[in-house]
Amino acid sequence: MPRYERTVIGSVVERKTTSPPSASPRFTAKPGVGFPAVQHRSKSAFARAREEATVNNAATRWNEVPLVVPTGELQPPPTTETKSALTDAEDLRHHISQANEQRLASMTPEEIEKERKAILEQLGSDAPDLMRRVREARERKLAREDPQATEAEGKVASSEQTGRPPVYQPKPVLPPLGARPGILRVRSLESVPQNAPPIVSSQRSCTRPSSRTGKKIRFAEVTPKDIHIYESAPVSPKRPVLALPPPPEKPDNSVVSLGTFKGSIPSKRPHPNDSPSEDKESPVTTTDDSKPEGTPEYIRQRYFPDAPENDPNLEWMQAATSSDSSELRFDLNGAPIPPSLSETLPSHLGLHHHAEGNHAGYTLENLFLLSRSTVPAQRALMLGVLAKVAHRLGAQAKDENFPDKLAELAGKEGELRKRILAAGLSAISERGSVGAMAVEVVWECLIAWDSGTADIDGIELHLAPDVISSTQPEQLLPIIAGALAQASLPRQFLEQLLAIVYRFAQESNELAGSITATPHLLPAIIQTFLLTPIPPKDDSVLPNPMALRLLTILASASRSYALSLLEPADAILRFATLLPDSSPFPPPLATSLLIQTLRFYRVLACYGLYSHIATSASLYFSALGSYILSAPSSPQKTLSQLRTAWSSLLEAWMVCATDPHATTPPHEILWSQVTAWSWESEVRLLGKDLTSADQDWEAWSAVWNVEAVWLEGARINGVKGGEKEREEVLEFVKPEFEAQEGLHRKVVRAALQAVQQRLDIVTTGGPGMEKVLKSIVEPTLVLCSAVRLWLACLPPLKDVPLGSPPFTLPFGELSKFCAELVMHPVWSLPEKCGMYLRVHLRPLSSLLAYFHRLSRHIPGTGSDLWLAQGLSIVTRLIPGDEGAAIALEENCILPVTSQIAGFQVQLPSISTDILRPFFEYTIRPNPGVYISPLHITVESICRSTTLRLTDGTSGVLEEANAGLPLSRDWLTAPLTHLLRSGTSPVFCGLPSGWDASEVDIVRATLLLLQVSRGVLQRWGLSIYALGPAEIVFACMRVCMLEHDVGAGASGTDSSAEVFRDDAVEKLMGWLLDPFTPKRLPTPPPSPPPTVAPTETTSCLLPIPTPQNYLELASQTYLRQTHTPFYQFYTDLVALYSAVSFAHPIFGALLLPPLAMRYPSDYRRLVWCEAGDGSSATADMGNGVGAVTEVVRTVRLDLERVVCCGLGWPGSNCAPTFPDVREYLYPIESDGRILGAYLQALLAGRNASQGFLRLVAIHHIACTVWPDLQRVSQIAEDGRSGTEAGADGDTVAGFIPPSVPSQPSGSFGGPKLLRLLLNRGDALAVREVLLYRQSPGGAFLWPPSCFEGSLGDADRAERVEHVRDIISGDMAERVRPIFEQKED
Repeated sequence: MPRYERTVIGSVVERKTTSPPSASPRFTAKPGVGFPAVQHRSKSAFARAREEATVNNAATRWNEVPLVVPTGELQPPPTTETKSALTDAEDLRHHISQANEQRLASMTPEEIEKERKAILEQLGSDAPDLMRRVREARERKLAREDPQATEAEGKVASSEQTGRPPVYQPKPVLPPLGARPGILRVRSLESVPQNAPPIVSSQRSCTRPSSRTGKKIRFAEVTPKDIHIYESAPVSPKRPVLALPPPPEKPDNSVVSLGTFKGSIPSKRPHPNDSPSEDKESPVTTTDDSKPEGTPEYIRQRYFPDAPENDPNLEWMQAATSSDSSELRFDLNGAPIPPSLSETLPSHLGLHHHAEGNHAGYTLENLFLLSRSTVPAQRALMLGVLAKVAHRLGAQAKDENFPDKLAELAGKEGELRKRILAAGLSAISERGSVGAMAVEVVWECLIAWDSGTADIDGIELHLAPDVISSTQPEQLLPIIAGALAQASLPRQFLEQLLAIVYRFAQESNELAGSITATPHLLPAIIQTFLLTPIPPKDDSVLPNPMALRLLTILASASRSYALSLLEPADAILRFATLLPDSSPFPPPLATSLLIQTLRFYRVLACYGLYSHIATSASLYFSALGSYILSAPSSPQKTLSQLRTAWSSLLEAWMVCATDPHATTPPHEILWSQVTAWSWESEVRLLGKDLTSADQDWEAWSAVWNVEAVWLEGARINGVKGGEKEREEVLEFVKPEFEAQEGLHRKVVRAALQAVQQRLDIVTTGGPGMEKVLKSIVEPTLVLCSAVRLWLACLPPLKDVPLGSPPFTLPFGELSKFCAELVMHPVWSLPEKCGMYLRVHLRPLSSLLAYFHRLSRHIPGTGSDLWLAQGLSIVTRLIPGDEGAAIALEENCILPVTSQIAGFQVQLPSISTDILRPFFEYTIRPNPGVYISPLHITVESICRSTTLRLTDGTSGVLEEANAGLPLSRDWLTAPLTHLLRSGTSPVFCGLPSGWDASEVDIVRATLLLLQVSRGVLQRWGLSIYALGPAEIVFACMRVCMLEHDVGAGASGTDSSAEVFRDDAVEKLMGWLLDPFTPKRLPTPPPSPPPTVAPTETTSCLLPIPTPQNYLELASQTYLRQTHTPFYQFYTDLVALYSAVSFAHPIFGALLLPPLAMRYPSDYRRLVWCEAGDGSSATADMGNGVGAVTEVVRTVRLDLERVVCCGLGWPGSNCAPTFPDVREYLYPIESDGRILGAYLQALLAGRNASQGFLRLVAIHHIACTVWPDLQRVSQIAEDGRSGTEAGADGDTVAGFIPPSVPSQPSGSFGGPKLLRLLLNRGDALAVREVLLYRQSPGGAFLWPPSCFEGSLGDADRAERVEHVRDIISGDMAERVRPIFEQKED
């Protein structure tokens, strides 16, 4: 039935006219009080209408009398008892009134009085008057809107007063909307007045009444000519007027007119909140007419009159404050916007969607804020902008000369990188465009930022550990696994996620373990990027070689990770069986997949794993070898990589076959199988297709390595030590190496020349070092392989010089190059430019190790030269070369004898072989970590735990002075273990049969130190010999050894102190002798009275290094226990006082820290403190000074004083012999120490003697006499200027000579001189009065410095100085001393 017919025909029901009128359905469910039921806003108005219709049983039948709409004018109903339909407000008031009446009727008078008092207390005493005014205002309002409604209201009110029911005479109106079927009750519709005009049509209008009925619109007082359109312009600051200004009087083409406005403009603009009742009682609002309409102050006065002027709740009305126009802003492409352009760009470009709409573009803070927006599109857009900004910052951080450098952000790249990365990580788990842009941000911050390290896979990078840790990989990796498994992102972003995982694997072995341990991550990667459909469909994706690179780097990180990858190794065999010429994939992609597959299998073979695949898939690999020999049509570089990957895999499988017990599991591949497959002949044929061009160098290296491994395996498994195999190889390679135009000869010489030229480019740092070092790798590998092949061609058990070499190599050029290489600064580059660069040094260190083995067989190489080469080369070996270092130590260093050093005094038999356990631990301190060498061996495939180098900063090696590269003082490692014998791991794991005493170990160590220094200096390699500070500290440790430690099999026990052993004394004396001053054969000429600053350059102190400064030399030993050197020295001084009995060598070892370059604490300890640590006292009243035990017993001549800073052999100072002036200059300024000097001179028979007496006299004389002060000051000024120009660096604990310690006592020059003249003996007075010395030129030895060879001017000046500061009588008393003539 049509909906409109329901208003004409309905159900016929009977009704009683006497029944009371039914209430509106709106209020049918009253809660029992005078208010309607609560309507929850969680339901729509239509849902509520349906529920009410169901409650009223109106869902199926029309239960009300239909409304008959006449065609003519509707007459009012004759009855007066029927109540008309009230409006909503009237109906509500009626029911509230009835509820109130019922409640009053049920209340007692006491309750009514109580409620009345409560109302009066709440509303005040004027509550009745207030209610009366409210009712009168309501009646006036109704009178204006509907006079009849007012009459009805009045009747209701009169009925309330008279108690009689009212008689309604309503106009015929439409029934309430809620009671009409088919029409849902909506609050906005029910607000339409019910006194509508009569309907003249039987069909209702379906037009919805406006929801704004009753509201009024106010228009501005404008004219049609005031409406204009301007060009698009940026948002301007708020103006005090709301309308745009009129166009200028002069013609302006930028103003476009829309024509004349044709509408009507009201003359009055009423406010929407204005009450229609003028007599409505409300607070009177007064506004200041002086405030323009629309301004914040006008709005406050008009609408918020009670709010204070600076109310923070009204800040939203204030005009937006303009930000700094110079702040850096970016457009949507991440490009910076110039400030001048930011203020003029139009607003339609989308660059004003931020809080500061006056400037186009987004600041970084805007971007970070909007990247957390709840609007996905806006958040994705801002993340994209951040990704572009990160790309610019990354390029700027890598290149200081970046053309688009953001100067405002220079130096802040690292901090911004972390913030941008955090913004991306916070959204990477989102779906859709937000998640995709978050992946882009993370990729830019991790991958693109460090794009130069993408190809480095042989070392843990540890480039940015703080950045990587901020990503929280333990939470990020599961998110990546889920995204890859669901493929919820486009392919581009999935590949970026793969690159992020690869970067994590590069960072550290620990993160590589996290990747393998993350559930479902590796299966998702393999399924998504490798196990794609074959043949590929039109809409399917192709395999990604980076996934194979990821598996390779994970396997190289750890043996355990490689074991976990054996299962997917079978799945990727598909890429080795499908050759590029028959693969369904494009040839470049198929070749790349094949290369990566071969590299992955080689990594597994380096652990002795998965080598059975060579047997189970032998047919496929045979076809692969034939394919590679056929020289497929590929780019030359790609073809070289393919040949190298195949040859390297064959090399690894041959090593596994050399000893089948070394593989896991054993016997996976046998040497007989390798012989049957003829791999060596196949690779030999491969070399015929190579050229001498540098693009084939990598392939040449791989080919020669295969031939070398073939000969090494044949030496073990072949007949007669592989004699036949050697003859076959030499028959092929010897002509090529020895012929003038031989191809092998050309390759070796070209590679040697390339390495030399590229090493010359290497400097001490700067950009581009990684590229230079990487270019050195390939030619160096060629040289390594050539030398390795030469060594493999040697007959077995031949370790003596040969009559003729297997084939000719450029031995002279190689020897010269290795001598230069071992001294080259390239070894220090990783510490300056990044430890990850150490991976590029592996070929160089391997070349040195191979050359040392070759050098032994070159005629003319003596044992001392070979030892010198070994001592210098062993310090250049890096992690992974432990096997070579141990072999070098066993075969070259330990077999030394005293005859090599040329000792004239016969020593007792000393065996250095007892030091083997200490050196092996020093080289490989952690038995659980075995880094595979560059060229794998039978031992390495079964023991290797990782193929990657550590970065050198991780905490793998807890022992200082342990592990490669070896420290300078690695030969003193046995002394370290002796001092810590209780906790030393070496003593806990000594081999059976080892038996040596403490003295034996010390003798062997000191002998090795003496021999090594002699041979190194003899062959011009003194830079590798220990310096004076390192030798002194080694001897200090010998003196610190306690007695009664144990006895050895040799019968020599340690019942006495080790330093008292005769052999130990001799060896320590020989070690210290080169650093003691030597008297010149002829006396030097008398120095001039003054010294020019230029004359002090000969005694400038060198820059502190471990070779010349004890606090640095002791770090390798003391940093393990975090003990300062001063504490060690304090213990040494106490031990000297307790057990030394004035031992001369022990006393000499106490002197080096007393030099003036060390802090004054050391001198105060020796000169001012007693042996037990208590202060020394002096009875100055009796004229006798007390001295410490050290000052009293150390009576050494100058020839036995050890000098660590000036003139020692091998230093950069000009003097040939050590100079004791490092103890004399600068002049002492500590008053307490000066007092101790004077006490030592006034101590009578306990006075200091020898060198310490010279030190005391020198500093007192220089403090007293002005002429010595002037000379010292001139020298100080010259030294200060020279040192500042040479190097401005400072060293912890080092006090520069030009900045002496500040005075801390009361002993000044006049007081010192007065005490000396009054209480000193004749000898002390004479030596101080006549002392002379110069900081430059030749040193004046005693007694020349006391003989009074002063100039007449200096003598007269000193006499007058005594007269000025003491008295004339004292001057006359000392005058005869100055006037005495020299004998």
